[in-house]
Amino acid sequence: MKKELFVILFVLLCMGINAQYTLPVYFEEVEEDTNWNQFANAGEAAENLVLAENPDMSGINPSDYCILFNVLVNADPWAGAYSDAYGDIEINNDQFMLQMMVYKDVISDCLLKLEAGADVVEVRTPNTLTGEWELLSFDFSGVNGKTYTRLVFFPDFPATRTAGSLSYIDNIGFEGTFDFGTSLKNKSQISFSLYPDPAEEMINVRCEGLKRIAITNLTGQNIKSFQFQHSDFEVLDISDLTRGIYFMTLESVTGTVCSKFVKE
Repeated sequence: MKKELFVILFVLLCMGINAQYTLPVYFEEVEEDTNWNQFANAGEAAENLVLAENPDMSGINPSDYCILFNVLVNADPWAGAYSDAYGDIEINNDQFMLQMMVYKDVISDCLLKLEAGADVVEVRTPNTLTGEWELLSFDFSGVNGKTYTRLVFFPDFPATRTAGSLSYIDNIGFEGTFDFGTSLKNKSQISFSLYPDPAEEMINVRCEGLKRIAITNLTGQNIKSFQFQHSDFEVLDISDLTRGIYFMTLESVTGTVCSKFVKE
């Protein structure tokens, strides 16, 4: 009997069965970040949709990490990201109000969309705040009794795209299902540090198994990139950067994470 079970497990592993997640989406696990695919963002460069540090843990969102979506100025208005990793999303009398936290630098419509093949439904809700976390609600009661397999978010959906934006997305799930306790803390497998910050000439980077570092400005333009062979510590020369705020995307053997730093 044990031998038969072993064979079954071995076959399932060989078939490449992937781990599935369930709502809510907390963006605290490294693997969860890789299950999202951006679209309509002027080329879908990997550094424009990354796991990032929470920009403000003092407000309503105490979690360590979230998703940073850098919407480029030449992106389509409907730039967004989708995932098929959350199984069946059932809308019923007990769960029909989806919520999502956003931290944006512009006021515009946010969308959540659910898909099941040709069956598609979307709900728009604009944010009313900038520079802080806001919890948005999306009423899907109009499709009560239906089940969907794809979850899609659009962080910044203007009528016409005239500018880019930086949006942080976190905590997507049904109303009343969030748990912001200690279970959310310190779950990421990525450990890193950047110092000094602010920096003038050089910045030190510690991160296990570094493979690539990309530095981008506030508009998403790639300023510098570096390649490594699984390095754990690097000193980067940033003396040629102009003063301001930049984002550093670290790609390592344990995943990808983005952090902000200041060049003085």
